[in-house]
Amino acid sequence: MPYIIGTSIPEDKVLVQSVANIYGLGLFQSKNLCKKAGFGSDSRGSHVTFLKGKFLENLAEATSLPLGADLLRFQNDKIRRLCVLSTYRGSRHRKGLPVRGQRTHTNAKKRSLLKLNVS
Repeated sequence: MPYIIGTSIPEDKVLVQSVANIYGLGLFQSKNLCKKAGFGSDSRGSHVTFLKGKFLENLAEATSLPLGADLLRFQNDKIRRLCVLSTYRGSRHRKGLPVRGQRTHTNAKKRSLLKLNVS
């Protein structure tokens, strides 16, 4: 089972969908990456050899976008900065409430349950 940017690629799944599971890549970008790497639209994870997997990983890392753990770290740093500055958005993140102006009277049950531990 090959790994690309810390994400495992299942052998029985379509390769384009598996590459789209990498954090920060969508379906459109994964189609472009697979096409550049020489994989067809019906290729599976079992068709990825070690060299082709490395080539696909190099193509993904060559994009100007942060991917995987780097993107997660970047997003968490932005949230942490808001909390340190004591902004309104930072306090909403700290309390685990909706940040972008959504109502909380009847909705936001899931968001309030998912308390983000950023401090």
